[in-house]
Amino acid sequence: MRALSTLWGVVSLLLVCQVSQATQPRFRAISPIGGQRGTEIQVDLIGDNLEDAEELLLYDSGMEVTTFEQVTSEDEKKQGKRLKLTLKIADNCPLGAQRMRIRTRTGLSELLNFHVGTLPIVKEVEPNTEFDTPQVIQLNHAIEGKIDREDVDYYVVEAKQGDRLTAQIFGQRFGNSSGNQFFDPYLAILNKDRFELAVNDDTTLLSNDSLVSVIVPEDGKYYVQVRDASYNGDGRALYLLQVGTFSQPTAVVPAGGRPGETLTVTFLGDVAGPAERTVTLPETISPDGYSLEFSDEHGTAPTPLPIRISALENIVEQEPNNDLNTATAGPVHAAFNGVISEAGDRDFFKFSGSKGQFIQVEAFARRIRSGLDPVITLYNAKSGKAIKSDDDSRRPDAAFGMDLPEDGEYVLEIRDHLGRGNPTFSYRVEITGRQQELNAEPIEFARYVQHQIIIPQGGGAGIVANIQRNGFGGAVNFRSDDLPPGVRVECPTSWREDGTASVVFYADEDAPLSGKFSRVEAFLDDPKQPDTKIIGKLRQNVLMIRYNNDDRVLQEQMNRMPIIVVEKPKFRCWVEAPKVPLVRGGALNLVVKCEREEGFNEEISLQFLQNPPGINSNGSAKIPGDATEAVIAVNAAGNAAIRESMIAVRCTSKHGNGQYEVVTPFVPLRVEEQYVTFEFTQGAIEQGKEIPYLVNVTKRKDFEGEATVELLGLPANTTAEPVKLTKDTTELQFTIKAAENAAVGMNQNLICRVEVPENGTTINHSLGNGKLRVDKPAPPPKDMPNPPAAPPEQVAATPAAPPKPLSRLEQLRLQQKEKAAGAAQ
Repeated sequence: MRALSTLWGVVSLLLVCQVSQATQPRFRAISPIGGQRGTEIQVDLIGDNLEDAEELLLYDSGMEVTTFEQVTSEDEKKQGKRLKLTLKIADNCPLGAQRMRIRTRTGLSELLNFHVGTLPIVKEVEPNTEFDTPQVIQLNHAIEGKIDREDVDYYVVEAKQGDRLTAQIFGQRFGNSSGNQFFDPYLAILNKDRFELAVNDDTTLLSNDSLVSVIVPEDGKYYVQVRDASYNGDGRALYLLQVGTFSQPTAVVPAGGRPGETLTVTFLGDVAGPAERTVTLPETISPDGYSLEFSDEHGTAPTPLPIRISALENIVEQEPNNDLNTATAGPVHAAFNGVISEAGDRDFFKFSGSKGQFIQVEAFARRIRSGLDPVITLYNAKSGKAIKSDDDSRRPDAAFGMDLPEDGEYVLEIRDHLGRGNPTFSYRVEITGRQQELNAEPIEFARYVQHQIIIPQGGGAGIVANIQRNGFGGAVNFRSDDLPPGVRVECPTSWREDGTASVVFYADEDAPLSGKFSRVEAFLDDPKQPDTKIIGKLRQNVLMIRYNNDDRVLQEQMNRMPIIVVEKPKFRCWVEAPKVPLVRGGALNLVVKCEREEGFNEEISLQFLQNPPGINSNGSAKIPGDATEAVIAVNAAGNAAIRESMIAVRCTSKHGNGQYEVVTPFVPLRVEEQYVTFEFTQGAIEQGKEIPYLVNVTKRKDFEGEATVELLGLPANTTAEPVKLTKDTTELQFTIKAAENAAVGMNQNLICRVEVPENGTTINHSLGNGKLRVDKPAPPPKDMPNPPAAPPEQVAATPAAPPKPLSRLEQLRLQQKEKAAGAAQ
């Protein structure tokens, strides 16, 4: 793991006066792909949209950029843009991956891993694809190579009897993939007779890269075979193969200690056997964790071993401890360490606890790169009864929390899920009291696409943070004293108590073009808990390799966020704050406006940064290229949360060879209860007739003026004119007319659209669950006489009041009576 402090090199380029048009830089190649500690090397970065590149951002400590320039020859242009850098690698630079991104004036590249090791590097020389034509190499060197499809690379070294011969590959950890294909290295050591002395596909410590090691049986030539486990490969299957006499332990016990503690640890997994060392742990705990390097007279192991740092007392298993009666004793709050060393092995630890005492049990195995898949079970020591068990709560590590049921002794069991065992299956189980933990991670707007915080000058860049609270509740806010100059972060109060929160980073108009990996804190910001100091971090798991559109094969956890300021966009957008609330079951049109630079006529896509609870918004709204405004249709569910939420809109448009996204300032969107509720009667109508249709009204809130109510969802070829509604109306009467060809049947989808006037606009309600049945006319009575002649025309009299609408029961009785009368005739 990496120390928190970061070194990065910044060498400014000569800048042209006009606005750059590159956008979205892309890596296509890096050469070399790794470097040796204590050296200074030239590195070429080849990619697309690098014309306005300004710096290389380094996440990890131990390297710095001393020169940075663009190569712009005609030959280079044919190959793609190339950046030429000088990297200075410190003598104590952490071993393994160095994570980096290119910052340009208009964008930020994807994450790239560069390898730092202790051995000098040579290049692969083809042909070396046959056992009989291997590349000759020297011990204690690293080889930079590539696997093409169905490719196999062979290397040969001279070794002495009794020496250790180790080969370790850094391949998958580069994070390169093409579509559904990624490099899965496979290593073997063979003798001159092609007999395999050691083979390996996956080693958990190496994130499924490979490690093989043997004690050389006799003087002679030994061959190292490199291939993909499935004989895949392409131009992106790059590797650094380290071959030498160095040791490579794969586990350490105990797997943790206290800050600043000096303790004796045992390194496990090397072919030559265990080795003890005395180590002193750092005083401070880095968010990126800590790892132990291992060295001996034969060299330094290329991969350090992760180790936990906590304030807990270490308890190391004392064999035998394979059943309840032989459990290793320790205090209730402790870190229990050991190894599940053989198939069927189970380790037991005992402690005393009190009734009602809360314990949090966390098993660390895969999280410290052990091959163990832990299962933990808590027993009552006296009765032997199992109380609590867990397998994969931490995927695949195990954890649980509980209140102890009684005073007395308890026993904790650790085993492998499949009953496997191995001398390197180390573990550390930490038992603590109730823990208060806080973390936040950005949610992907599109699956598998990590959102980047790229802030245009004078604009904003937003994320939706998933907030993980453990052991507490309350409002969570965000802050940072580590942002680029001229940048601030804002999380409105309305989101802070939710499980997800809108967080926007805004840049001043004159903020300098710059960037860094910034520490952003999530912290409890609750006036009801003023003395509680709970602080976490905004972190991101950057997806490096995925497979079959489903499996996340390799991710890099970043505890600092890449935040950059880019050139001002050619457009500016803002949201008009709604003049009226949005009611449950209602809708409104949110107006978004823009200003454009002269000549900029690109379409601008609009999308809410985050919908408030129970709210839906149109995700495909756009401002056309010849317009300066558009609306986003917003709808509230019937159970939408009654609250005011600060909302912002993501505005995306084409820029150069990519696009710019700008997040608007926040505006309030208030959700209220409906001003009125309706109770619908059930109606029936015959084709060619009309009926009155009643709706009972209950007022919830006063309003001025007249609202317009439309009856919608009527069957085909039936109509009803709109009616008016005031704050004093208790009953609405629609006149429903059915044409001769009105659709016959029961319709249960009648709704009313209500437009209530307020503040110069209207509040739209959608209310309804009405029913209407359309029938065919009853057949005429048999032998019915001709109707009498029409009476002479009379002078029109004052119209009588309309008859009172009949209830549904009265309508049915009348219809039955008419049918009976017709049948009697």
